[in-house]
Amino acid sequence: MVLGFILFWVVLGLAVFFVAMRGGPRAARESLHTDSKLGQRAVTLGIVLLFVFGLLVPALVLAHNGEHKASSAVGGLHLNAEEVKGRELFSHTCTVCHTLAAVKSVGRTGPDLDVRVGDDISTPAGRKALVENAIAEGRARGNGNMPAQLYQGKEAEEVASFVAAVAGH
Repeated sequence: MVLGFILFWVVLGLAVFFVAMRGGPRAARESLHTDSKLGQRAVTLGIVLLFVFGLLVPALVLAHNGEHKASSAVGGLHLNAEEVKGRELFSHTCTVCHTLAAVKSVGRTGPDLDVRVGDDISTPAGRKALVENAIAEGRARGNGNMPAQLYQGKEAEEVASFVAAVAGH
């Protein structure tokens, strides 16, 4: 992929160089009609190559980036399906108030979860329990008031699993 990208720019640079050496675009057009068949074929081949690389390189980049990367998290962590769903739920509701590096949120009302959950509590089970409790009961500390039961049941567990997995990373 990188080689194709480099090759494209080398061919494009050579084409610009040869057009410039022929006296600019006007002289290149005029000589195109007076050159031999071999010269015309070379120009046609150059145009075709530029067109092919112009389509091929972006297609390769898109194919390479098309891998499913939803399970990738900050710090090289890989999330399971529950945590991926939790990240989506967290970003819909919680990013407004909370700071969490894994979703690039910088909320000012609620606590910084990277510090409060990630650094203060050492075990994943403890982090998950704290977040589940906060979701279930709500919080009235700090600058704001977190309502109880923003999420319930499976959704609350998914958000808690996500926060427990990524907080502090």
